[in-house]
Amino acid sequence: MKLFATAAAAAVFAIAGIASVAPMNQAAAAFDRCKNVNISVQNNTGAPIQVYDLDYRDLGSNRWRSENISNRVISHGGSYKWKRNLEGVNNAKTYIRVQFRKLTSNGKWDRLKTWYANSNTVTCTKGKTFRISFR
Repeated sequence: MKLFATAAAAAVFAIAGIASVAPMNQAAAAFDRCKNVNISVQNNTGAPIQVYDLDYRDLGSNRWRSENISNRVISHGGSYKWKRNLEGVNNAKTYIRVQFRKLTSNGKWDRLKTWYANSNTVTCTKGKTFRISFR
């Protein structure tokens, strides 16, 4: 009898444990909706550019968020792709802003002026692709 009561109690706790974990996993998954996002940039400026900053606007919480990237030179007609997790975006409308520099006449990167290029605004979901063309 004692063995039966112990087994029954263990079963109740096991079921309660599973029930309490399921909602937590669903809640955690809600914040994973903007994972494995593809960001593709194309340089159509007529000259090389240096991409140095990548930000995204989370319109659901009305916040700018930043992604660390290494400076990257993209030749005219060239492209580059990143795969990122855009943290904090929960199925909200989002757009990507990439900042870049152009070469000056002396062949150095212009650090006094910043150029921007934005993607279209879309609802960010897992695996979404954002395309940006520099002109």
